Amino acid sequence: MSDLQFNEHFSKLIQPLIDKSNDAFGKTLRQIFDDRERELRMSRNQLEKLLNIEKKTLNGILDNTAKRVDVLNLIKLAVFLNLKTDQLIELYLKEMSPEAIREIEATRKSNYMASNFDLVQLYKIKFVNKRDSNLEVEDKLKKFFGLKNIFEYSHNFQYPIFSRSKNNSNNKMRDFWIKSAITQFELINNSNDFDRQVLVELIPKIKPYSMNIQKGLMIVARALYNCGVTVIFQKSLPSVQVRGATMIINGKPCIVITDLFKRYPTLWFALMHELHHVLYDLDELKERTYHLSGEPDLFLLNEDLANGFARNYFLNEEKTQYIEPFIRNEFVVKEYAKKIQIDPSFIYQFIMYDKNELSMRNAYNQIYNKKTSEDVKNALKNFNMNPWEKNTIMEAVEELKKTVYNLN
Repeated sequence: MSDLQFNEHFSKLIQPLIDKSNDAFGKTLRQIFDDRERELRMSRNQLEKLLNIEKKTLNGILDNTAKRVDVLNLIKLAVFLNLKTDQLIELYLKEMSPEAIREIEATRKSNYMASNFDLVQLYKIKFVNKRDSNLEVEDKLKKFFGLKNIFEYSHNFQYPIFSRSKNNSNNKMRDFWIKSAITQFELINNSNDFDRQVLVELIPKIKPYSMNIQKGLMIVARALYNCGVTVIFQKSLPSVQVRGATMIINGKPCIVITDLFKRYPTLWFALMHELHHVLYDLDELKERTYHLSGEPDLFLLNEDLANGFARNYFLNEEKTQYIEPFIRNEFVVKEYAKKIQIDPSFIYQFIMYDKNELSMRNAYNQIYNKKTSEDVKNALKNFNMNPWEKNTIMEAVEELKKTVYNLN
């Protein structure tokens, strides 16, 4: 039985008891035992020998006064009373004090959070505080995702991210990252129909906006939104090496770009990479729901084609061969970048990647590394609605609608 199945099963048992509204049996465990005793016409001593349970232990179970109960004794008692084990447990729990039942429920919730969230990493991104109690962490998570109860985190979202049987630390944070993005897209709920032909016509017009560091990304995101493609930025997490992601939410393509590597050209490269998936892998994505770029290709989408598409869009092989001999002449690089309508940092980064030489990296670092890091901050100034700094994802979404998508 999976954790989710166990939680569902246990909830059916314990929730009515918390509400004190269940009386399915109409009798207490003691009364059912007494009925069975009369039916068999056996003395109490005979029954104790039959069950191999001492008198004090048996009374402790029947009267719900035992501090600890041996599971084997419960099973033997269930067999004797012709009850299923969960029926006996339900009878036993029904007579527990509300405080004891709530303590069990609190333990179950704490165990669920430990199994599904990497609390250490959540501390590091300042989503929760180290001094927060389990109840405070639970309330924060419920409020953030808009959940009625914490178990809805994995129950209400029917996506393949929760299909694994084991959930290690990296998986937990990746699920948290994906869940945050999915929730944003669902709340944004782009009302525009996706039009592939309009997207095809729009793509050749995108490149010049990479030169507009302050507003270019936001302008392009707004244009994509109008043709049914929703784009958001979401910070990369230390344990989640994702450069970008494409998701299908409510039947429409949605894109997440991140600040992985903290380089300005990477933002645009990631966007164009994901747009390639939208153009050519839409049917596959509809089957799979999402694709993460930068992590192992879980669904065998062709990453090389998407990378090649993005690279050639900004700086193809012919242009690369032309400018490479002048790479250390900053003036020539700037002028050529202006001519082909890209930011100069694209040229440095792409050629640095091609050559993978220390001298090339030094040249890049001396001229553009610091600048491109600042460019990332400036490009995302009005686009970065970091949801993990908000009390709820809805707060981030409302800012996105107003600032990026120009929606009232």
